[in-house]
Amino acid sequence: EKQPKSKSEPNSSTSLKTPATKRGQQSMFSDPAAVGESTSKSALESSEAVSQLLNAVPDGGQMEETEWEEVIISDAHILANDVLAEDGGSAAGVALGQESQLRGDSSAEQAEKDSIGLGMPPSSEVLSANASAKKPVVIDAPTAAHKGQEVKSKPRPKPSLLAAARPMRAILPAPASVGREASTEQASKRQAFANTDKHPPVRTSGLKPSTLKQLGQSVLQPPSAEERKDLGLATSRGRGKCKNPSCSYVYTNRHKPRICPKCGYNLAKDRAEKTGKSLEVGPGQPDVLNTSEPLTPSQKEIQRQSTLQLLRKVMQIPENESELAEVFTLIHELNSSRLILSNVSEETVTIEQTSWSNYYESPSAQCLLCNSPLFKGGQNSLAGPQECWLLTANRLQVVTAQVKVCLNLQCLALHSFTDIYTGLFNVGNKLLVSLDLLFAIRNHIKLGEDPRVAVGNILSSVQEQTEKSLSPDEQVQLQELLCNGYWAFECLTVRDYNDMICGICGITPKVEIAQRNVENVLALKNIEFTWPEFLSSSEVNVEDFWSTMETEVIEQVAFPSSIPITKFDASIVAPFFPPLMRGAVVINTEKDKNLDAQPVPGNGSALVRLLQEETFRLELISSYSEEELRSFLTQCSIPWEPSDTKDQLCYSLLALYDFVQNGTSIRQTSAHHTGGKIYKVCPHQVVCGSKYIVRGENARDHVDLLVSSRHWPPVYVVDTASSVALCADIYCPDLTSQLWGKNQGCFSDPMDPPAYVSCPELLDQHYSVDVTVAEHSVQHPITKSTARRIVHTGSEHNSHHDPTARHHCISLCRELEPYSTVIAAIGDSKTSNIRQRPITFENATHYYLYNRLMDFLTSREIVNRQIQEIVQSCQPGEVVIRDALYRLGVAQIKTETEEDEEKQEDDKDIAE
Repeated sequence: EKQPKSKSEPNSSTSLKTPATKRGQQSMFSDPAAVGESTSKSALESSEAVSQLLNAVPDGGQMEETEWEEVIISDAHILANDVLAEDGGSAAGVALGQESQLRGDSSAEQAEKDSIGLGMPPSSEVLSANASAKKPVVIDAPTAAHKGQEVKSKPRPKPSLLAAARPMRAILPAPASVGREASTEQASKRQAFANTDKHPPVRTSGLKPSTLKQLGQSVLQPPSAEERKDLGLATSRGRGKCKNPSCSYVYTNRHKPRICPKCGYNLAKDRAEKTGKSLEVGPGQPDVLNTSEPLTPSQKEIQRQSTLQLLRKVMQIPENESELAEVFTLIHELNSSRLILSNVSEETVTIEQTSWSNYYESPSAQCLLCNSPLFKGGQNSLAGPQECWLLTANRLQVVTAQVKVCLNLQCLALHSFTDIYTGLFNVGNKLLVSLDLLFAIRNHIKLGEDPRVAVGNILSSVQEQTEKSLSPDEQVQLQELLCNGYWAFECLTVRDYNDMICGICGITPKVEIAQRNVENVLALKNIEFTWPEFLSSSEVNVEDFWSTMETEVIEQVAFPSSIPITKFDASIVAPFFPPLMRGAVVINTEKDKNLDAQPVPGNGSALVRLLQEETFRLELISSYSEEELRSFLTQCSIPWEPSDTKDQLCYSLLALYDFVQNGTSIRQTSAHHTGGKIYKVCPHQVVCGSKYIVRGENARDHVDLLVSSRHWPPVYVVDTASSVALCADIYCPDLTSQLWGKNQGCFSDPMDPPAYVSCPELLDQHYSVDVTVAEHSVQHPITKSTARRIVHTGSEHNSHHDPTARHHCISLCRELEPYSTVIAAIGDSKTSNIRQRPITFENATHYYLYNRLMDFLTSREIVNRQIQEIVQSCQPGEVVIRDALYRLGVAQIKTETEEDEEKQEDDKDIAE
């Protein structure tokens, strides 16, 4: 009698060594007792399962229906999960009346039917997919198997698109290769294909629909007939089973997948056969892709655009980890060791320890953009299977990823496996990475860690867990795939950047403090910044710029072989603002910087005063006599010699003007890197706006940030205050004349001695909802004044060159004295230390996306703490809201019953 041969991998339930996991992942990563218990239990289950195999007649792995028990999750349970605090529980139970609200979500089946065609009518003819040849049988211990399947069968909370309208007119950062630009027509198609999915509403009993809308909640609607219709064959317990006799996968009818995630069997094959025959593709059908021929360059561009559009539509990842709690549980279950019977014969039994499927493909038989049939090919075809890495906390193996292509010549979108609710994120069919690893990378970045270091540490940890070693080439490939995949994951994450607005200051801080990080830079060795050779507008399109950055990284994921950006038009680089804090016009004047402008002797303040009084006009400089020019030079304290010619006198004046116009420069760390970033924060350290500098910081950059803000702050604190104020006076004299007249951003006339002043409008005032200010008014909504100041907290860098520096000192205003201590403490704070970490990027898109993400994450963490403090003080019947200026407040809500009672009382009073 031959002994059965068994093959198994070591059971690795050891956690990924990443310290920055959140609550949703702590159970799977950081409980040693649980790990030990899981290991011993797994070993016991393994021995029992082998004994059962040897003593029982194989029956195809069928499980009795009576073993399964349906679990119904109540609305209360879902609500409890949804209101779990994010980042320390700070958003618990808060209904925020935001401009961009969550919307309800319909099923993926309905979304397919609602899709709009791309030039080809919806077809009922589909191509049937062949099942995978290898069909393993799961023989887990019943408890573990049931739990894992229950997770899969629970209703999946799907995110909504908070910013549905993403302008997609690409302003390309380099001289584009063929087909790099998105046409207006294609942009309009993106709008046409805006996602129609809805988010499951939270049940808030007793509130009127109008009140629910104001509080940001979806109004409950009765389910449609389409939503009530179950998929798959019914069983006595509302479940169906994979039709593959050797597979044990069980699903709920309401959530029947098209493709079995365990063995790859086509569960939708029967439906496909009922709806129509396979489409015969031949050269005689001009509107349908000929799959025997390679794509032309124009077809590849159509495919690129359509595929990117498809990914934006179907890949909408919730930002809050609590919304993915079930997915993290599923990942943990699948990472736990399981016994799988992969080969049974009369003499041998082969057993492998694994859990994740070896085959992944899109379950769709029709295009999710245009409803046309999809083609699924074999090796070396237009849409064939590919070898792909599967990467989880303790799994590193090669699996198969199948691609499908739309046959509509006007679409040609590639359909890959994209179901994030299975716990995996697809990176170009070359890497399938579990979502918990991507969230772990985000948590490391939130702590200030270099993303590449975080990615490298995770790969090293996985190799330790799996006891597998990668070759240097494989290590580099996986590192690049995971890094690119992470940034695409962030760009496909649904988030509202208004969530980072300070809850105390709202969109109108009274004081904003300038910060800089000259060591947060982009290396120039792999990228060339170009500058326009002709005069062009300083206005930049913020939406286009950030959309281009997002599209670039998503394209790197959809088509990993595409060439990254190597040339970049520096004049299109846009700053980052929360949308509600961004002005109607956003500018970037870096192209106008004069890198040769050097400090020259003279009083810039006096020169600006001559310009303000129109005593000296730059355009008339050639018409002034030598005597007049000498008078101007004397008033501006510019030295001159009696022998100087008129041209020399003019040059001396122009040199001072040029220096004032550019302002004091901050030295770059290296000529081989960009100039770092500047950003402005409110006193609570929430970012109000950021600018990423190419040529080195000077006063222009601060003026750009201020002019691009929706509301210029009453007080702007910067260590180069005199230089910034004078630059603003030269760059936008009409605006500054309204903000400070001839005071040049000072508290008083800079031509007079410094004097202490009182600015009562800067005092903390009682909360008021009266914010009636015209949208484009210079008057500030809080101070109700047009007055603005540019100040510093101590002596300026160039105080010995500028005698008016003392006029900008914050200590001259008694109402600003409390801010001095707050500003001084910012530099030593944890948040500031994270933002000030030195980091060098070699990829331009990753650099800009990293800085935007850091601004958002560090700011929102502060805002979440503010919300939590208010929530703790709320009384029953009160909710936290945002007012018109986006400040946090508390509102009383009335139920329909209370309002009806009030109405009846009012009616009774009227009748009496």
